[in-house]
Amino acid sequence: MREKAYDVELLKGEQIKVARILLGWSQRTLAAKAYLSETPVTRLERKILEKKSTMKLLAHVLTEAGIIFVNHDDGTMGVLIKPDADRATGEEVDNE
Repeated sequence: MREKAYDVELLKGEQIKVARILLGWSQRTLAAKAYLSETPVTRLERKILEKKSTMKLLAHVLTEAGIIFVNHDDGTMGVLIKPDADRATGEEVDNE
């Protein structure tokens, strides 16, 4: 299996959600950091929205914060977090 750098075409809403949770960010926090309302984040995570420009923007914000998206040739996908990632302090994650 060869590891690929993330490609927005391969990313899934589940990866965005997991990345956000690993950072301890709420949907509101991710949206604010991407200069979006909370609605597109919620819709993308729930697989209601599949807009590639929104996915690309959120992926960029998350990678800048220390997230690594992984997609393998066999379809396996994952999310890694760097040790020095921009993690939230306190109870910021919502239950979405």
